[in-house]
Amino acid sequence: MENQFIRHEPCFERILFVLTLDRKKMKERILIGEEQQIRFRLNGSQNAEVLCDMTRPLGTFLINFERDTDRDWNLYGLSPLRQALHSNRWKQPELEQAASEFLWGKYLSNDPLKMYVAFRIWNSYLLAREPRDRNAACDRFMDKMSRLTGVFQNETMSFDRETGKPKHFQAGSLYFKGAPSEDTRLDLWFPDNRRTEECVSAYASLYPLITYYLNRLNDWGLCFRQCKVCGKYFLAKSQRYELCSDKCRKAQALQNKREFDERARENNYDLLYKNECQNWRNKINRVKNTAGFPADRLEKIQAAFADFKKEALQRKKAVKTGTASPKEFTDWLYLQSNVIVRLTEY
Repeated sequence: MENQFIRHEPCFERILFVLTLDRKKMKERILIGEEQQIRFRLNGSQNAEVLCDMTRPLGTFLINFERDTDRDWNLYGLSPLRQALHSNRWKQPELEQAASEFLWGKYLSNDPLKMYVAFRIWNSYLLAREPRDRNAACDRFMDKMSRLTGVFQNETMSFDRETGKPKHFQAGSLYFKGAPSEDTRLDLWFPDNRRTEECVSAYASLYPLITYYLNRLNDWGLCFRQCKVCGKYFLAKSQRYELCSDKCRKAQALQNKREFDERARENNYDLLYKNECQNWRNKINRVKNTAGFPADRLEKIQAAFADFKKEALQRKKAVKTGTASPKEFTDWLYLQSNVIVRLTEY
């Protein structure tokens, strides 16, 4: 199948966007190509010629859905081709080149959705060049392709922000109210002897595919979650999942270890303080039991101990508020060990 974005013989067969969802494996599979070739591929034939056959984590289609708020698809993909259909043969190559560069970049993105729409636009342009009545052909081309790219203007990942549960799409509102019947069509391929999952195929519009996807996720009780490490959205079986991949789980485990080590370092200076207090008490108790130890010196030692505890608490507070470092506090504690030794010499 020719898929370079240059002038060549167009593809006259319908190119479908086929989706299959695997709840058990939490995977989605997308195939792009002619219906017969896709059916061959689904039945296990690797020789079947398709434009795309990609398996990804469930929900990727909705999470990574193309957003075109600036209408780039119309400005750089459709408009130059529309002008080319109304231009003479000398102006057409430049206009075709501008659209080709934009569409080819989308096609090479390795995103099945962008690949499909880019291919459909270029192939539809080649088909529109065939009839004698270019004006009528151009109108049909722009009407069909504008409806195909119009879905990029809307938010597709519709879910409850508190529970993460996908919302059931109401077919009686929004797009489906005034859409042509062709744009509301979605073909369902039931499982057969070789294929255990059902498939759906879209052609004229992607809205029915989005509807099907959201409703299936809702029926299965799955929910959208935002990864606490990378911030990306992913699909999970319950709200307790917070990490989207093994990479993020490893990163979170590493961060947890860093925080644990930091707490251990912070707890270390507190332990040193308690040990030093006990050191003072031991030495004070020893001099109390020493016969003939001067009473006035004992009072001075006890007063020094009170001053030590008062200043130590102030220094601990400074460490906790970040105005002093744990090292400064521990260095000061080591110096106080020498103070009590001098005071208790007899």
